[in-house]
Order: sequence, then C-alpha cells, then structure tokens
Amino acid sequence: MEATIIEKLQAAGIIVALPGDLPLATIVPIADALLASPILAVDVAFGGTELPQLLHDLRQRAGDKLLIGVSAVETAVHLQTLPLPQIDYLSSPRLDEDLLALCRKAGVAYLPGVISVWAAQAAQQQGCRAIRLRTGGLAGPDYVRAIRTVQPDLGLIVEVELAAEEVASYQQAGADALLVGAPLFTGPAQTTADLITQARAFNRAWQVSSIFS
Repeated sequence: MEATIIEKLQAAGIIVALPGDLPLATIVPIADALLASPILAVDVAFGGTELPQLLHDLRQRAGDKLLIGVSAVETAVHLQTLPLPQIDYLSSPRLDEDLLALCRKAGVAYLPGVISVWAAQAAQQQGCRAIRLRTGGLAGPDYVRAIRTVQPDLGLIVEVELAAEEVASYQQAGADALLVGAPLFTGPAQTTADLITQARAFNRAWQVSSIFS
C-alpha cells in the first residue's frame, strides 16, 4: 500500500499545498478546479477545527482521483484526530518513530520532513520509502541533487516555493515530485480560472521537463 501511494505521488509530479483552515464552502470548487487541470495530489496542512470535515468533503468530491495528504502532524495525538480512511499519506516536521508505526498499521504512507543529509539517511534506515525535503532559493536544486547523490533510492518529495519556470531545474536535480503552494494556490479568494491556469502551467512544466530529463 505505502509503495503504491509513493509511486502515485511520483506519477502526479505536482502536489498542491492547501491550508487546513479553508472555509468548507470553498473546498468543492477548489477540488473541481484541481481535477480539471488535472492535479492528482493535494497536501492539506494540519490545523483548523473543520479539518476532519474538510478532508471528508474533499474525498467525497474527488473520490479516488485525488491523493490526499496531511502535513505538519507532530504527534500520535494529532493523528488520532484525523479521519484516516480519507487520507493517503501523512507527513511530519521531522522523523517520528511512533507516527511511522501508526501509519504503517493504518496503511497510510509516511513522509518525514527532512532538511539534512543525515536526516534523510536516518529516515531511510527506518524504512521510509520517501521523504518531504524542504528547500528553496538559488541553491535549492543543488541541494536536491546532493541528497539524490547520497540517497539514490529514496523518494524525494520536494517542498518549495517556485515559479513554473523553475520546475525543470528541480526535476532535473532529482526531485520525484514538487509540493507547491503559492503561486499555484494563493488562497480561498483565488478565482477558479486562475487556479486552473496556474495548475496547468505547473503541470505542463513538469511534463515537458520529464521528456528531457
């Protein structure tokens, strides 16, 4: 199950970061816009009293067409508040062995947050198939390349703020997928047309880069 989810994230290429406190009324039109683009994976930040209902509504609307993840989960207590049947993967700010064990038991893929080579190695030694690598700036692609060189078999889901024109540099450096917030998704006030336009631009950049990488 975990391997399949990781493979689907890699196939998706672009993952859209969503805040967990979105107004419930906005989640259906957001889901429709992403599916129309098409975006195949989203990452919802932990937080907000309506998060369980938001995840439920998102799953109900998208069905199995959309991979749904929850990020910034720090403890087992946080995990127990989530509707796990609605979730495909979960990530935490750092490797947590309790969360790893609980995710395995629940059949949910686990992506620990990583910012160093040492942390990437530790995650792989614990059996993690992929990590959530936070980076950015001018040196971002070089850092991804450095992690890829040291951990060639580890899935790299790279969390980064970037423009569509910068997608190729990260993919060519070894990123398996990119987790993107702004400018792809800017908030609940963003128009459906702009969300679709941005999502298609990022998807196109990823697909074109795939041809040449």
